[in-house]
Amino acid sequence: MGYGQNQQQSVITMPSLRSTADRLTALRLALLPVLWVLALLRLPVYLGIGVAIAGLTDMLDGYLARRSRQSTPFGSHFDSIADHLLSASMVIWLFWLRPHFFREQWPLLLLWAGIALSVPLVGWIKFRRFGDLHLYSAKAAAILGNLFGISLLIFGTYSPPVFYAVLAFCFVAAAETLIALLTCSKVDEHIGSILLPRRYR
Repeated sequence: MGYGQNQQQSVITMPSLRSTADRLTALRLALLPVLWVLALLRLPVYLGIGVAIAGLTDMLDGYLARRSRQSTPFGSHFDSIADHLLSASMVIWLFWLRPHFFREQWPLLLLWAGIALSVPLVGWIKFRRFGDLHLYSAKAAAILGNLFGISLLIFGTYSPPVFYAVLAFCFVAAAETLIALLTCSKVDEHIGSILLPRRYR
């Protein structure tokens, strides 16, 4: 393979790194080591503030990508990687810094973990890739989950009814994602919701 072909491949796979949206996604990834340091130092309040900043970049990058029409498959996959890493880290941080929450709610949390893990598993089995669907319900569930986790980190307490409501919404979002994966013939990052008519997606 010659130099010209290598150069052409790099142009195809890397241009989205120049967009503002993907820079925000990269910032979210860059914040992860800082957040892990705060967790290791057992500073849950500052960690919660840091997670809130990371969550803000998650909302902004998708908005800017759509508004500037710079949404790409690479950017979608890049965003999903950052989201999954932050979500997995959040679970570990809460387990370590707020263990009472897991002691009180472990049956529901275990059930949720099984359902949440089934989503990427189904996407991998069917499409040989993790389905980056970015459904509205999944985005809303991620925002609600992050807000709940941030509140738990900062204040150290939580409202069980609020937790049950957030978890119920997460179950609905996961169910919609699973249905979309099982019924779609290909991964469509712009599907929005299976409940919307196709012309509005």
